Amino acid sequence: MLHEVDPRSVVNPIQARTLLNAVEETGKPGPPLVAFFALMYYAALRPEEALNLKKPDLDLPESGWGDLNLGSARPEVDESWTDSGQASEEGPLKHRTEEEGRKVPCSPELTAILHDHLSRFGTAPDGRLFRGARDGGRVGSTVYGRVWAAARARAFTAEVAAGPLAKRPYDLRHAAVSTWLNGGVEPTRVAKWAGHSLSVLLRVYAKCLDGGEQTARDRVAKALGGPERPKPRGRE
Repeated sequence: MLHEVDPRSVVNPIQARTLLNAVEETGKPGPPLVAFFALMYYAALRPEEALNLKKPDLDLPESGWGDLNLGSARPEVDESWTDSGQASEEGPLKHRTEEEGRKVPCSPELTAILHDHLSRFGTAPDGRLFRGARDGGRVGSTVYGRVWAAARARAFTAEVAAGPLAKRPYDLRHAAVSTWLNGGVEPTRVAKWAGHSLSVLLRVYAKCLDGGEQTARDRVAKALGGPERPKPRGRE
């Protein structure tokens, strides 16, 4: 069952950067996961997509806009539910066949974060950007969940931390999609980047869309590009 995103859970850019800085300061497990959370915020990746991202999937310049070429995901699944008998086996992206991938733009800020991650932490033998501290496997949700909870406690006041703002790491993905929509990116493109159908996108993020009526009318007027309406002449 689909639920609309609660706008109260969606962080703004300043809050997101504050949280990422707090992750960096969260003990030994925090720094290697900064890029993981950044991928969810800046590129709207699902956790299973970020955790299976490999270095060859990155098309990054030294600085500026790049691309993330997603081809597979690694969901957290018990071995009894997989075909191979191995936990969290690699599989296709959500709502896609094994042959279907997805390209997502990588903003300049995310490009810098990914370069920093690669230079500091390298990759797993198979090229994955993120690996478990013990066996090099998938980073478990309990691990990144604890880091996120500690970062929220560090970044927010007790009152804010007790509320819904960025309560779950997944709320970073919601924030990314909401930011794109409110930034004026057309919904069809946002749906493509996020890996949603257009109908699901509009239902899930209905409450997060900016309802600025005058802004919408100004955009229509600009698109029409017609002559300005003449000002009424006063009486002579």
